[in-house]
Amino acid sequence: MKKLLLFFAALLTVILFVNACGSNEAGPVPDIDEALPDETKSPEQEGTINEDLPSLAGICLDDAAEIVDMILGDEYEENFSEIEGHFGEPYYIRDYKDGLSIIIGQNSGKVLEIELSSTKYETWLGDKIGDTAEKVLSKYREKFTEPESIHTGGKLEGWFNVGNGIILIFGFNKEDNMIVNTDIKPDSQVELIKLTKMQYLD
Repeated sequence: MKKLLLFFAALLTVILFVNACGSNEAGPVPDIDEALPDETKSPEQEGTINEDLPSLAGICLDDAAEIVDMILGDEYEENFSEIEGHFGEPYYIRDYKDGLSIIIGQNSGKVLEIELSSTKYETWLGDKIGDTAEKVLSKYREKFTEPESIHTGGKLEGWFNVGNGIILIFGFNKEDNMIVNTDIKPDSQVELIKLTKMQYLD
């Protein structure tokens, strides 16, 4: 009798063990390389880089001086102007060694104007010094309008209203110290690029 009881006890133990193993089968192992649903992705991963924000050398108008320092560093010569002029406040002129000049307001601490004369940097749409008039004018005329001169009423060729009162200027002859272009030919090359605001211009 005892042998029979021991047999049934052993059989029951085996059955319970088999059922327990079957009910605890491991599920799929999650891939640790897969991003969690709530994982924060960078703008590059999301494909949300804002190419509509006007900038030169990665700097936008109204950026704080600290942002400029983070992007461009602190290797520049700085001059100060107490004369407010069109900017409405005294300002600093930062001249970088690589053909970039940035005006920063003393009171606001923000970028008021950017001027580029070297091939090291480019616009937010990828255009740079040395590009031809045929290339840049056709490209920007598809996207933006060229404002009219308040003096002559004529179109300011190479000037583009890129939104929010911001003006992008392509200069094709910087030697004449004029930002108004005349006699632009298809093969004329961009010699200067300026990002400013219409309120700062005559």
